[in-house]
Amino acid sequence: MMLRLAGHAAFADLEHVGRRSGRIRHTPVRAFRVGDTVVVGLNFGPRSDWFKNITKAGSSRMLLGKEYLELGAPRIVPAEIGTQGIPSRPFRFALRYLARTKECVVLPIMMSRPVR
Repeated sequence: MMLRLAGHAAFADLEHVGRRSGRIRHTPVRAFRVGDTVVVGLNFGPRSDWFKNITKAGSSRMLLGKEYLELGAPRIVPAEIGTQGIPSRPFRFALRYLARTKECVVLPIMMSRPVR
């Protein structure tokens, strides 16, 4: 159900490859484009399966807004730093104080193309 919201209101579809199965997986996440990067709150910490998968693969894909993004290797930053560039103040507040996110994942955008 959440994947149907991908592309709307900061909901994104993160596509990654399972590190053990090799299967393509889709995970709904809240993501924000900040310049030439994408920021995702790491609400459940670095033990999240999707984070382990993209770390091992070194890349992933994402449907965010009206774009498909090819993403590079993830980097963990403290939430105070990761949320600085998020344009929506309510989302910054919710991520840091309501969801109590301690860390964010910053993913460099390697390539983007519009959704047709």
